[in-house]
Amino acid sequence: MKVDLNRRFRGFKGNELDGDNVATAVAEALFNYGKDKPVGRDEKFKAYVLCQRIIQGGGILEITTEEGTLIKEVCGESLTAGGYGQVYELIEGGV
Repeated sequence: MKVDLNRRFRGFKGNELDGDNVATAVAEALFNYGKDKPVGRDEKFKAYVLCQRIIQGGGILEITTEEGTLIKEVCGESLTAGGYGQVYELIEGGV
């Protein structure tokens, strides 16, 4: 499925927030995966490769169901509820 993470996060009132866009936050979360809890080497490498694809693709990329699940898992641990919810909706809704 194709997803476009090149968007701004929105606050609880719906306003666009300053700071990192969704793609940057997701790439950073994937890059740091395994920092706070033990994760196997294979999962770390999958997260790293996906991080690089997000960066190189400018936040727009084709992902598999497995990659979408990995993004949701990683972001569920590292983002706030509001940030995670927006990432979840982008992945489940596609572009």
